[in-house]
Amino acid sequence: MHRYISAVILIFVALSAQVRADEKRPNFVFIVSEDNSHHYLNHFFEGGAQTPAIEALAANGLTFDNAFSNSPVCSVARTTLATSCYGPRIGTQFHRKYKQATLPDNVRMFQHYLNEAGYYTSNNSKTDYNANPATGWDESSRKAGWRNRKDGEPFFHMESHGQSHESSLHFSQNTFENVKTDTDPAAVKLADYFPDTPLFRYTHAYYHDRIKDIDDIVASTVKKLEQDGVLEDTFVFYFGDHGGVLPRGKGYVYESGLHVPLVIRIPENFKHLVDGERGERVKGFVSFIDFGPTVLNLAGVEGSDAVDGVPFLGQGVTMDELNSRDESFGYANRFDEKYDFIRSLRKGKYHYLRCYQNWLPDGLQNNYRYKMLAYEEWRSLFQAGKLNEAQSQFYLPKPVELLFDVEADPHEVKNLSEDPAHAEKLAELRGRLNEKVKSLPDLSFYPESYLVAHVLDDPVKFGQSHKDDIARYVDIANLATGQFADAQPEIEKALNSADPFDRYWGAMVCSSFGKQAEAFAPGAKELLNDENEVVQLRAAEFLGLINEIDPAKTIVDLVNQTDDSVFATEALNSLVYFVDHHDPPAKLDISTLKPVIDGADIPRRIPYLKGEPLFKSKKKKKQ
Repeated sequence: MHRYISAVILIFVALSAQVRADEKRPNFVFIVSEDNSHHYLNHFFEGGAQTPAIEALAANGLTFDNAFSNSPVCSVARTTLATSCYGPRIGTQFHRKYKQATLPDNVRMFQHYLNEAGYYTSNNSKTDYNANPATGWDESSRKAGWRNRKDGEPFFHMESHGQSHESSLHFSQNTFENVKTDTDPAAVKLADYFPDTPLFRYTHAYYHDRIKDIDDIVASTVKKLEQDGVLEDTFVFYFGDHGGVLPRGKGYVYESGLHVPLVIRIPENFKHLVDGERGERVKGFVSFIDFGPTVLNLAGVEGSDAVDGVPFLGQGVTMDELNSRDESFGYANRFDEKYDFIRSLRKGKYHYLRCYQNWLPDGLQNNYRYKMLAYEEWRSLFQAGKLNEAQSQFYLPKPVELLFDVEADPHEVKNLSEDPAHAEKLAELRGRLNEKVKSLPDLSFYPESYLVAHVLDDPVKFGQSHKDDIARYVDIANLATGQFADAQPEIEKALNSADPFDRYWGAMVCSSFGKQAEAFAPGAKELLNDENEVVQLRAAEFLGLINEIDPAKTIVDLVNQTDDSVFATEALNSLVYFVDHHDPPAKLDISTLKPVIDGADIPRRIPYLKGEPLFKSKKKKKQ
């Protein structure tokens, strides 16, 4: 009898498994608008463009009012999205990569797991990832699409659209003067930090027209799904790949660089997988690390347990739990040739930014940015003294810490970090951010030149084995958030440490304090002969900031003598700052700048410093 019951149970289990194997599975489509924050769609932000097709998706799905890219630039954001891992933990935080970071064996891009589970995976068409190994696409090309799959095969399809890309705003003076926009420039609402000029209004209106182009693409993709009879089997995600592209958007970890539009259409045949009503607006925070786990959860496919993201839809996720999420982590490091190490934490209505190189202005030269006429005009108006305080911030040094109330100040121009009424909130978010960068651990507490030379073949393993060192570097760096008198003993200890990266961060903290730290100038001068060239650079930077030396000769010598092109790019970043922004400007004899190596982003910096035309030899590909 027992054998009979056991046999029946085994048959039932086998049949149940067969039913599950034959069960219809949902499809997924990602429609991505490049370089587009939520500020440019009226569905999300008052004054944005009208987007009826995207709003139709929302009426049949969910609108996410707090969706974030973890990084404000393409390759870093794309890699974060694909791996579901924070870039600074896995070594993918720099745009563009000088060397691909190798993923650990237990992490693959999420489409790989779908592909292994029988999904047809297609990408149209960017694969600008900062990590390897292979990405798990059945097809990745401009012709890729779900229609190329076998009959009945479930699919995941991603398509990226450059109509809203930064390059769309690289129009000429002739276009500005002679081509009329569909959107009325007089009707747009400029951000508080923009100068109100005809060019800025035209640029904003021109971009609204590009968002309308994106909306037409969304409508077209949805129509194709409907024509193929799969719309009600398909979760359609529409989102921006990071922040918007008008100045101070792409490349900056403000809301304008991180806060993206996200709408997910819920298919009728799989609405039981989602705890929420069609047409609902979600207040809970989601970010790019969560997208992959969400798709896998909805598909019933197991992924890696070594990622940073968690599902926000599907089995085990209630709407109450989702709406309770209120935190997102952001990071900025290098964007092409421009370095600026910043971390951010959005917690509820507050956004905290920690600026580790606070002397660098946001507006530091980045060649690709300044192909836009609006950038050039903004800088010219600043240099002419024609901007108000909010408009001038972009070209001034930053505080070590920034704190914004995003609800009261959506364009983030009123820094609350020195307001005693917000001291408790500042301390709370500072503590949470410090916990985050230590727990990762954040590999950017080493310079990129060191990571490329020694770390990126196995960055996760390196980070775990050097976690205590990184935590110590974080603590040294954070001396800059306190009072100088209290920090002095620890700064002196760091500058005299046997660890070169203690010395590196000791010099960086001196730069953050500026003139307050001039008592450390003699010690910094000794570091000009340090055995480690990155320490020499940071010492020269500090001494230049307090006008103890003209740093140009020292930095030029470092660039000319090094055989490390990444280090040379780091040094040239500092040189451009001293030439363009320091008072008094560095005295650069450009004829003396003759690097022995040509690589990394040296070819972007040298022509700029020489005053030569930029991008003259070939058309640059979209970023």
